[in-house]
Parts: sequence; structure tokens; C-alpha cells
Amino acid sequence: MFAQTRFGTIAVGVVMMARVLPGFLVGPLAGVLADRWDRKKTMVAADLGRGLLVFSLPFVPNLAYFIVVSALLESLTLLWGPAKDASLPHFVERAQLTHANSLSLIAIYGPWPLASILFASLAGLGSFVGDHVEVMRGLSDNPEAMALWVDALTFAFSAAMISTLAIPSSKTGAGRFDLRAVKRDLIEGLQFVAAHKQVRPWMLGIAITFTAAGGVFSLGPEFTTQILDSGPSAYGFIIGSFGGGMLVGLIASGFLAKHLSKDVLFSSSVILLGVGLILLASMSSVGAVVPIAAALGFFGGVGYSVGYALIQETSEEELRGRTFGAAYTLIRIGTLIGLGVFPLIAGAIGDNTVDLVGGATLALPGSRVTWWIAGLLVIGGGILSTTAIGARRSPGALQAVRNSFFVVFEGGEGAGKSTQMAAFVKWLQSRGDDVVVTREPGGTRLGERLREVLLDTSSSLDARAEALLFAADRAQHAAEVIKPALAKGRIVVSDRFLDSSLAYQGLARGLGLKEIYELSSWATGGLMPDLVFLLTVDPETGKARLSGERDRLEMEGDDFHDRVADAYLELSTKFTDRFVVLDGTRSASQVHADVVAEFEVRSAGRVVAPGRSYQAAPGPVPR
Repeated sequence: MFAQTRFGTIAVGVVMMARVLPGFLVGPLAGVLADRWDRKKTMVAADLGRGLLVFSLPFVPNLAYFIVVSALLESLTLLWGPAKDASLPHFVERAQLTHANSLSLIAIYGPWPLASILFASLAGLGSFVGDHVEVMRGLSDNPEAMALWVDALTFAFSAAMISTLAIPSSKTGAGRFDLRAVKRDLIEGLQFVAAHKQVRPWMLGIAITFTAAGGVFSLGPEFTTQILDSGPSAYGFIIGSFGGGMLVGLIASGFLAKHLSKDVLFSSSVILLGVGLILLASMSSVGAVVPIAAALGFFGGVGYSVGYALIQETSEEELRGRTFGAAYTLIRIGTLIGLGVFPLIAGAIGDNTVDLVGGATLALPGSRVTWWIAGLLVIGGGILSTTAIGARRSPGALQAVRNSFFVVFEGGEGAGKSTQMAAFVKWLQSRGDDVVVTREPGGTRLGERLREVLLDTSSSLDARAEALLFAADRAQHAAEVIKPALAKGRIVVSDRFLDSSLAYQGLARGLGLKEIYELSSWATGGLMPDLVFLLTVDPETGKARLSGERDRLEMEGDDFHDRVADAYLELSTKFTDRFVVLDGTRSASQVHADVVAEFEVRSAGRVVAPGRSYQAAPGPVPR
């Protein structure tokens, strides 16, 4: 809008090209930098840079400068985006990634209808201020500056908020900028995307979706005029319906992902998007087009959100920035094709008619035929993305990653964790699953030495020292046992993990839930369990169950154990997606039946392949 107001209509196209073209070069490189640089600093710097560039625009009323700033803004956005998408899994549980992506996309696309209204309002305010405030007299001739300055403040606000977050850096990070290393990382990232039998079709599916969306926007006015015999208001109504449907799809994607396998949901959404586009092109009235446009937006919103979640779940932490850098590039290529190439195809096809039986004629203008072609292209992309489902179901390394599952048993002292773990592991092994059994503290050679210190009754540990030792144990545990096992498609079953520290040190010791969560997240690189079984018993009952010599934590007073019990219940209400609360006072067989039932529900579609069992370090001991 600023470009059109200041430099004319032709400037809009030039500026759009300046915003799109950096994606071809900067997109893949931005992914490399997101994997090598500190992601928080990268996002903060990108936000501050964007804010300064936007703030400067009114002071240099020159089209060439505006084009350069547009290219720089897009480059910084491409740098910010992969860093954000690569960081998200550190803050959001796997089950909530679709919800988180939906909210993120809603925040991006939802305000669009209000943006023009806000811009006009702020421009009007700028004109008013320029006319009535002497020191702001320059706004009279440049009222849009007020809107740009407010926009610059939003970037500063974003930088301030991100600076408060604890975001783990990628393990690929390097101390100095090495072009050879960057080139190697870029090639490695592109090879990962090109070779991965799941990520590749998902990316292509997303890119084809944006190609179709670009075609809808670029050919929509011509289709509305030639086929629907309507004007700009009808086109605006159709686009509004498309946008509304997209918002509904983004909101609904999290709910749908809970009931359908994400890869199936993604492929179905893309295929239905293609079918909808063909139907849209076949209609001849606004009344028929509007609901189809809303359906198109819905399927596009679901596919976009779920596709992002799939890539986040599947991409390795060290490659996630480069993966999303490639995704941003493909999205821009698809958008450019839809906006620029599809109108050329429609023009080449021209206006045609086909005589039908009974003397009727069917109008076949270039816009309709091109949309049919685009619909077939999208259907083809959806069918291509179904190969990812086959990769998940077929044997091999890729299936192994999909089959991995991380289960943790939690509870207070004497809750029956060890009994239920043993029964659950035996059940898994009887199915032929590949199981890693481990515990905290312990599970590694270093962990066993730390365990001796942490549970030694003669140790007198400060609460913070205790928390740090548990974090050190967990860091080694994750790096040496859990992550390698999950990477090989094994089911990891652990006696305690993150939530023990949240309950014991974060809440019962009073060190703070946020502080302990961030400490553990940093120590493990954001590793989270897929499923947590919380066994609950009255602290007195639990202590009565204990046998043999008690350790340092078991010897804590009744008040402490009461606080631990309350803490676990609080955690179970905060993190409902990973917690399953089971009454540990029931018979062992009843509890075991619930454990098996919940595991089968939660692991549906992920754990399907039999294998062999494996024991990591010493097994769990009664606690």
C-alpha cells in the first residue's frame, strides 16, 4: 500500500519481485545460519534490523531505496523464520506442534484483513498530527510515516520478547564464520531434504499448495469478470471466504491431528484442495463459488499447519534450520509460479468455447483451463505426498525413526513405578518391540556415579546443587542413551525423567517450575517424553511400601513428600497431553491393563514394527 501511494501502481509489482527474489538465494543460506548461529540472537537481530529498515523508509522517499529495503526485509524475514521454526519444538510438546503452528500461522495471516484498515487509520492520524503539531509538520506530506513507525515498534517489541526466552543453540554452532563449513552445511541440508522419503514429499506438497494459492490470487479477477460476470466486490468476497476458511482450517488442524495420523491428514488435505480448485473453476455463479472457496481455504490451512508439524517432528535438530530454509525457498518458488507464470499460461490458452449437445456452449477462457491444470497439479502433489505414508509403514531406517517412542514412569516414593515398568517392558518384549529400559538418576556410567552422590544419605546438598546434578545426569542420559535409541526406532522406557525434577526441585524444593524446566530443556536439547504414566498413592502408603535401606530422598520428611504428591498432580493438569494419571492403590494387574491400553492409544500409527529388546545400563530399582 505504501509503495502504491508513494510511487504508483507499477512500483507494487517491482517491490513484490524484490520481496520474492531473495528467497532463491537467501532461503537455503538462512537455514544454514539458523543451524550455526545462536537462534535467539539471530531472531533478535533480525527483528531489530527489520524495525530500523521500516523506520527509515519515510526519510528516504526514493523508489530505488524502497526496493533495496524490501529485499533486505525479505532476507531478514527468511533468516528469522527458520530460526523460529527450528526453535519451536524446544518449547512445545510433540503432540502440541500442530496447535502451535496453527496459532503461529493465524498470527501471521489473521491480521491481514485488519492491516489495511489499521494502515489507513494510522495514516489519517499522521495527517491529523502533521496539521496540528508543529514539530510533526512533515507528516502532512507523508502521513504514511506514522503507520511505518508503529510497525517498526512492533519489531522492537518482538525482539524484546524473544530476548527473554531460553532457546538452546544448535549443536552445529561454530565459533567463527567459515565459508567452507557453510558450504558443507548447505550441501548436507539440501541432500537431507532431497533424500528423505518423508520430508521431500511433504515439502513438495506444501510448495504446490502455495502455487495453487498464487494462481487463485493472480487469475481470480479475470475469472470473476469473464465467468462469473461480476466485479471487484465479488472477487473480494471470494478471497474473503478463502481467508476465512483458511483460519478455520488452521484452528481445526490441531483437533483433527489428534484423531487422524498427521501424514494421512496432510495428504488428504492437499488432494481435496486440488479437487476443490477444479470444482471452483467449473462453477459459473458467485453463489456456488463462495462455499467452495471457503472449503479451499480450509483444506489449505489444515495442510499448511499439519505439514509444518510433520517436518518439525521428523527433521533432526541439527538440520532443522536448513530444512525450513529449503521449505521457505520452495514456498516462494511456488508462489512466484502461481503469481507470475499462471497468468502467462492463461494468456497463451486464450478464450475458447466448446459446443455442447442441445446448442449450449461451454466457455473455456484461459483462467478456467489454467485452474483445472493447477487443480490436477495439486492432486498430483497430494498423491506424491502419500509416499511418505508408505515410508512410515515400510521397513528400514526411516520407519525406525517413526516407530520411536519415549515412555516415562513417574510418581512419589513407593508408588509402584518399578513394578509397572517391569510388567510394561515384558509386555512390549512379548510383542517383539525393540525396547531400551533405563532410569534417572543413572542410566549411564556417569549417571550411576551421580546417583550415588544424589541418593547418599550422608550427602548434604543445597537445593540448587541438587537440581544441577540432576540436570547433568539428564544431559548425559539424553545424549548417550535416549536420543540414540530413539534415532534407531526403539521404544525407550525410563524410570523418571524431566517431570521428577519439576516436581521435586521445581515445586517441592521451591526453586521454580519455569527455572527447572528451562534448565532441563537446555540440558537435553528440548527432549520431551511422548507419554508419562503418573502413579499416585498417598505418601504414607507409599512410604509403608518401601523396603530395605532408604536413600536420601526417601528419608525426607512427610511435609516434603506431601509437596511432591501435590506437585505431580499440578503437573498432570498443566501437561495433559503427555500425562496419564493412574491410581497406584489398585491391584497391579488393573494398573497394568490401563498402562497397556493408554500406550496403544497414544502410540497408534507410530509404533508398528517388531524387533529385539535392549537393556541400557543398570535397570530401574525400587524407589
